[in-house]
Amino acid sequence: MSKLWATFASLLQLQLLIVTVAQAPDLPEGFPKCKRDANFDKCLVDAVNVAIQLLKPGNKEFGIPPLEPLSVKKLVIDAGNAPITLRQTLKNLKVHDMISTSKIQRYRTDLNKHLIICDSKTDRIEMIGDYEMSGRILLLPITGTGKANITLVNTKIEHRLIGEPYEKDGVKFMRLKEYRVSFDPKRVYLKFENLFNDKTLSEGMNRFLNENWEVVFNELKVGYAKSFGIIFRGLSNKLFEKVPFDSIFLS
Repeated sequence: MSKLWATFASLLQLQLLIVTVAQAPDLPEGFPKCKRDANFDKCLVDAVNVAIQLLKPGNKEFGIPPLEPLSVKKLVIDAGNAPITLRQTLKNLKVHDMISTSKIQRYRTDLNKHLIICDSKTDRIEMIGDYEMSGRILLLPITGTGKANITLVNTKIEHRLIGEPYEKDGVKFMRLKEYRVSFDPKRVYLKFENLFNDKTLSEGMNRFLNENWEVVFNELKVGYAKSFGIIFRGLSNKLFEKVPFDSIFLS
């Protein structure tokens, strides 16, 4: 009797596993998939370039908001090392063109370690929103509140996704515990209205910022990278935490 019961329990567990896998969401319709073979990294380049454009209007099923433009409630950027000591808070931010002008160029993956690295090129990233700023740039004091426009042109971006596996009802999933971003733009344009609450001083400082954009942005880009890494991790996990690992990366 106990042997019969053990067999029945095993069959029940198997049936529950089959039902769980069948009910688990698949990737959104139209998403290409890649087999984990010798051409996997190359396949991912084409697949993800298609996928990010499909996600541009968002996806209600997975809780993904529209990505073009991407709405960001708040970013806090700190640069605390000379020659720049600056705190910059951006609110009600709209990020334009990041998806439309992005192209994945290369993947390097190690799925045994749940590591995904990719290089992309984005022609234009335009961030428009409200700002608050205070600190010093090259010994010059800077302060202000108002509207901001920060535009990155021809930006190389390295994305480093560091995942960890976990099981849900006996099915393997992966979540991202880290999403590291590295920005390398060819040019950055900066516009902060109402600096010093004075039009003439504001125009002069904006001119100075754009003439010295490399020095300014090099001190700020780590802060931008950390903030966007958190945003990208949250968006990516909306897919990774709902779709089983083997349904995303075909074995």
